[in-house]
Amino acid sequence: MTPNRVVYILTIVGMLFFGCEKSLKVELEEKGGNLVLFSFLNPDSAFNVHLSKSVSFFSIDDFERVYDGNITVYKNGKLVDDFIFPFDQTWAYREDIGISYGDTFRIDAYDSKGNKASGETVVPHPVSMVIKDTLKVVKNDLGLGLDSLLECHLIIPDPKAVSNYYQLLVFEEICSIGQNDTICKRNRIDYSKVDKVFYVRDQEGSLIGGLDFEGCFSDYLFNGEDYELILYIPNQYILPTDSPNSKRRIVFMLLSHTRQYFDYFRSRIIAEFGYDLPLLDPILIFNNVEGGLGVISAYSISSCSLDLP
Repeated sequence: MTPNRVVYILTIVGMLFFGCEKSLKVELEEKGGNLVLFSFLNPDSAFNVHLSKSVSFFSIDDFERVYDGNITVYKNGKLVDDFIFPFDQTWAYREDIGISYGDTFRIDAYDSKGNKASGETVVPHPVSMVIKDTLKVVKNDLGLGLDSLLECHLIIPDPKAVSNYYQLLVFEEICSIGQNDTICKRNRIDYSKVDKVFYVRDQEGSLIGGLDFEGCFSDYLFNGEDYELILYIPNQYILPTDSPNSKRRIVFMLLSHTRQYFDYFRSRIIAEFGYDLPLLDPILIFNNVEGGLGVISAYSISSCSLDLP
């Protein structure tokens, strides 16, 4: 190999190693300072509201406290409360504000700098469900192999002329009966979500399929008729209790959500799933607060239970 050829090759190698090296000055804009307003209203609970300010991406804090915030509450178009938000608390509770099904609430938040955020919601009516049937079956439990499961058939009616958004939660409740009192403990059950209501349109706003939306679904398949939803309870929750003085039952809770919360909850799960996926485009978390960030929503609850031997 001639000396000139050696020099040529070394020059090319040097360009590969050093030719693309540049000093890049990256300026990342810190964003924050928006009013953040959250409220999740339920007729069986006290009125609640959270007020804070958003923080930049690089902040180690989850939120910034608002030291000069004010909350104004309107119920069905009438002013029902106006108060200074307690800066030393994460949530403010107002026992004097009554919450009923069908009520419309608007919440306005201000600070001394002229920032304003507001949101509105309607308290949904509960939708009752009933247990149609149960039976023990042997099936593949969440991909862990064959096991005995309790197959439960629930009937959910479909109120006509309105779109409904639900979340089905299932709990194990064990009550220990003593001489003077009864102590009950509840544990949430991760049941098999194989019914098609949990899968239809489960990729709304995302290219990711198969996510567990923790029992959230809509009445998209109901078509104005009663819907028979089938789910499976793992074997460990249907076995006899360890003590003859304790009883076990399964509690089914059907939460009726607003569309705002339904969209917020699903988008949050998709966003959390995508945090560790560098190739996934950022997912916007649903927000229905004007002039700020957050969600103003409401929900109602109906329940039924199954006593086990």
